[in-house]
Amino acid sequence: MGDAAGLVEMAVAELRAGRAVIIPTDTVYGLAALPENVDLLFELKQRPPDKAVAILVAHPADAEQLFDPLPATRRLMEACWPGALTIVQDGHGVRCPDHPLVQTLAAAVGPIATTSANLSGQPTPHTAAEAADAFPAVQLVIDGGRLQAPASTVVEVTEDGLNILRQGAVDVEGIVG
Repeated sequence: MGDAAGLVEMAVAELRAGRAVIIPTDTVYGLAALPENVDLLFELKQRPPDKAVAILVAHPADAEQLFDPLPATRRLMEACWPGALTIVQDGHGVRCPDHPLVQTLAAAVGPIATTSANLSGQPTPHTAAEAADAFPAVQLVIDGGRLQAPASTVVEVTEDGLNILRQGAVDVEGIVG
């Protein structure tokens, strides 16, 4: 992965300039931008705008900038973060990944909008080279090696309970009683 501090510095510059970057996470390669530039992700990915993207945060407490966690959300955050669980509450899908580079990057720039680094409907790439091939307009691709972890579990939390939107790496059954 090279000089991590230098890579984070380059990624910060790209994101702050309004551009997207490709980053490794603890699950898959992500196409990332600052939340105010989320339209760029939809444009690059050729993804319908009605499909939400996740927001990555450096620390679990950073999710509280986006919503006031319900008790069930707080239990999931405490049990599963950092890790491969995306929690959807109040229309925000948030994840605190277990990846030092992503945590350092999010600590530097704040929450990061991200989606898997593949064109809409295409397979998720396992390597930085595959992700780069899918997005030739993206100037910075950070190589984190071959990533083959299952995608994150996505769970929506409401006052009425939990709704598993995608079963992935984390089993949330039994965490919230």
